[in-house]
Amino acid sequence: MSSERELTELEQQAIAWDRTCARARAVAATIREHATDHPVVKSVRPDRDCVLVALHVTDQAQWAEWRRYFGIEHVTEQPLPYAVCAEGYRDGVRVSVVAYDVPQIRARAAQVAARPYLLDGIVYDLALPQRDKDGDVWFFQGERREDGMPLLSMDGRPERCTLANLVTQVGPLTPVTTTSTPVTRKGGEAA
Repeated sequence: MSSERELTELEQQAIAWDRTCARARAVAATIREHATDHPVVKSVRPDRDCVLVALHVTDQAQWAEWRRYFGIEHVTEQPLPYAVCAEGYRDGVRVSVVAYDVPQIRARAAQVAARPYLLDGIVYDLALPQRDKDGDVWFFQGERREDGMPLLSMDGRPERCTLANLVTQVGPLTPVTTTSTPVTRKGGEAA
């Protein structure tokens, strides 16, 4: 005869809740560990069964990186005058994020861009070439699909790819703001 009794439904729920909260604490610790080299992260703390994260974002690329890390989609963002709130997941745990200064950064990027285009919360300046993660450079030649999506090409090639596909397949894209000048030797020969 066993001295162990069967747990009641309420006891089982309490044990499950404790495990869920412990999982959130473990994920918060993992995020903190990942964030040690990122000055943008201001706080990470567990809150019962989820994790709360505060970021102070200084450029669009940072916010794009953290959105990918937490699985946040632009359409789920809740804009405020001074921040963006969003929810995502990390290792199966819900993460609530407040990203300060994102609205101001987007507004500034749109203001300084010669040909601004907003895609998934990132302002791209189509007047500038865009470098993909593999180092290839893409150019907007003024062509768009019927729905307005910009088409880009590499090195003036006739093949065109949508900006959305580039971001998905070989993103993130970074603007090329400097032009390189070939180094020449005396007499005009290339070095």
